[in-house]
Amino acid sequence: MLLYAIANRLSLAESDQKSAQKLLYLSANWGYEGVNLIQIREKFATCAELLPLAAKIVEAARRGGSGTRILVNASLDISTAVALESGADGVHVPGGLAAEELAGAIAGIRSQWASGRPSGDAAPTISVACHAAAEVRAARAAGASLALFAPVFEKPLPGQSSLPGKGLEALAEACLAGREPASMPELPVLALGGVTLANAAQCVAAGAAGIAAIRLFLEEDANPERDWRSLRG
Repeated sequence: MLLYAIANRLSLAESDQKSAQKLLYLSANWGYEGVNLIQIREKFATCAELLPLAAKIVEAARRGGSGTRILVNASLDISTAVALESGADGVHVPGGLAAEELAGAIAGIRSQWASGRPSGDAAPTISVACHAAAEVRAARAAGASLALFAPVFEKPLPGQSSLPGKGLEALAEACLAGREPASMPELPVLALGGVTLANAAQCVAAGAAGIAAIRLFLEEDANPERDWRSLRG
C-alpha cells in the first residue's frame, strides 16, 4: 500500500514559525517511518516564501533514507521551479483542468524538468487530482505518474456542510480506468478524502494502490498499531 502524506502549514493551526517547525518534524518522521510520498500543499505561497520551506522539508524527509518522494503543490506557474530548486522529486497538479489543458500542463512540467536537471536524472513524479474515472483516463493519457481520487468518503469542511463522498464503487471505477486498456502503462490510483485506519483496507480492496491523507498522517500514537504506521506493508 502506497502512503501519501499531504502537508500544509494551515492544517496545523499554529503560528507560521511553529507550523513550519512542526512540518519539518513530521516530514523527518514520515521519511524515517516509510511514507512513500509527501505533498507540500501551499497553494497560495509565493516562490520566495515556499522555496526555503520546501528545501528544508526535502532535507528532513531524506534523513530517514527510505526514498520518500517529495512533490510540490503550489500555483502551477511556480510549482516546477520550486521543486527543481528545492531538490524535490516532482509536482502535484490540481484538478479541474480540461483534458487538453492537463496534457499541456504535464508536458510543460516535463520540459521544464528536463531543462532544469542534469542529463540522466529521473523524470519528475507527477500526481494529479481526479474526481471521476474520465479524469483518471485523461491523467493517464497525459503521462501522469499517479492519480489521487477524491473524495472517497464524506469530507468535513470547516464552517461548511460536509462534502459527500463518491463512494467505493466510484473509486473502483477510477482504479479500473487506471489499469485498462492494458496496452497503456498503468496509472496507480490512490484514495483520498475521509480515509481512516478503519476504511483504508476497503480502498485497497476496491483497487487503490494506496491512500493519501492530511489528518490521518498528523495523528500520532505511542502504539504504532493505533496510528498510520499500522498501514505499512
